Amino acid sequence: MGKGRRVKFEKGSRTDKILKKQLRAFRKKFGRDPGPGDPVFFDPNAETPQPMPRATIDEAMRALAEQLPADIAYAYLKTDGLLPVQENLHLLSEEDLAEWNAAIDEYWRLHGEQEDGKPN
Repeated sequence: MGKGRRVKFEKGSRTDKILKKQLRAFRKKFGRDPGPGDPVFFDPNAETPQPMPRATIDEAMRALAEQLPADIAYAYLKTDGLLPVQENLHLLSEEDLAEWNAAIDEYWRLHGEQEDGKPN
């Protein structure tokens, strides 16, 4: 599985709404509140709380990556789904941003030129 990241988010934010939706789905599926070891994003086909299968997560990540510029897609997949944007920069650690920047740099080292056609 992925590394797992701890992030802060604001009450009423998009993240807050997504997590509340997941909580409602968990309660509906399993008839109880999630415990400390239960996954937030669970396999809806499992009889007990199980993490979403990695293949399902990977498939969703690849589908999203296909819609991104090549360097961004590479870094997104390389960092296991990290996608820094203006709205979430304040939530990311220095380590996350360093990992992201290293992945972008690696993409350009491997591909030799920027998207505008200029050599690196």
